[in-house]
Amino acid sequence: MHNVHSKNTVRYYLFTAFLLLFFFFSNDFALTDVQKTAIVIAAGIDREEDTFIVTSQIAIPQSSKQGNASEAVQLVSRGKTVADAFEEINAKTGWYPKLVFCDFILLGEDAVKENAFDALEFFLRDEYLTDNCLVATCDGHAKDLLNTSALVDPSSSLAMKKVLSSHAERVGTVLPATLKDFSIGYFSDSKSAFLPILKKEPQQETIDGEQNSQNGSGTASDSSSQGSGQESDQNSQGSQNNQGGAQQDKPVFSAKETALFVGGKRVGTLTEEETFAVATVLNPLRLASYSIEREGKTCSLTIKQNNPSTKLKVGNEYSLTLNVNVTLTAGILDYSKAQSIENISDAGDVPKEYFSLAEKKLKGDITRAFEKCRAVQCDVFGVRERLIKYEKKHFEKFADTALRDVRLNTEITFRNIR
Repeated sequence: MHNVHSKNTVRYYLFTAFLLLFFFFSNDFALTDVQKTAIVIAAGIDREEDTFIVTSQIAIPQSSKQGNASEAVQLVSRGKTVADAFEEINAKTGWYPKLVFCDFILLGEDAVKENAFDALEFFLRDEYLTDNCLVATCDGHAKDLLNTSALVDPSSSLAMKKVLSSHAERVGTVLPATLKDFSIGYFSDSKSAFLPILKKEPQQETIDGEQNSQNGSGTASDSSSQGSGQESDQNSQGSQNNQGGAQQDKPVFSAKETALFVGGKRVGTLTEEETFAVATVLNPLRLASYSIEREGKTCSLTIKQNNPSTKLKVGNEYSLTLNVNVTLTAGILDYSKAQSIENISDAGDVPKEYFSLAEKKLKGDITRAFEKCRAVQCDVFGVRERLIKYEKKHFEKFADTALRDVRLNTEITFRNIR
């Protein structure tokens, strides 16, 4: 009996080893040939009538002997569909595009005028592309933004993704969206979704309308006053100034505003203040900054955390009310005017009048954001979703008028850290 059991054990292990070898040799576990593969790390989609223009940002690995980081190049291709445009990359370069590492999609202004999902459907169908890739839109052409030489990173797409990071979401400066988020909103009953709007901003702000004079007219006037014996030094210095000026001309990116979508079409825009207001209702905030003014002084609060609650109620007279309650725990971050040592040493003691102003301001921003969404029938606050989920028996009555007729009731409460 013991021998039979031993034979069965050996057969079991042999069968398992054979099965593993079969799976190993029947799959492609070889290293990717980077000489034949275009590793797409970001894609920009523009549209020209019935033609899609795809800007693919492709990573170019550098030899370790060179000691350089990977570079990125932009390839522009056209097609009647997004898939055709990607296939054109292979026809133009001999590289086969790989989207497994693509985690950022930028939609140009013309690509969202009618239906943004005309461009996004390909990425949702692609089995190798993760649906957690970030999606954003911009004013103008996506190609121009991806071709920008950014200041904070050699790759423009990496610089943009930093602006859309989870940290930016936690502090409320941006409302990032993934392909999954946008698809859920697009295919929902309300067909509503939003995307952050990426913009270029100058690296340096001007002071009193002045511009950087390192390579401006000041350099020219200085050089004209020097003697002829210093011409070579001036030429060398001018070259250095030009290099410095080129570095200073590189922009940074921001995504403080948010685009509203209904049925895949861009229908409106939330301002920076309205974007933050929506973030306090939809997202958990941590260490967010919120500034208010009182008697000519500005006070910056640090929001340690927020506790939002949104409920839809059907009244006795079949009226709809959306109750938005947000409790924020905050302390003092900074004042525009110097304070006493007692106020500086106790950041958790916030005067009630500052909290009252903060509550009034945030309530007004939430109301303006809600009314802007109502005007374009973009259900960012999820009125129809809550109606279907929690008040299904009243759905037929309010199916077409829920967002139009709902009354907003907002309660904002700021409280001290302790």
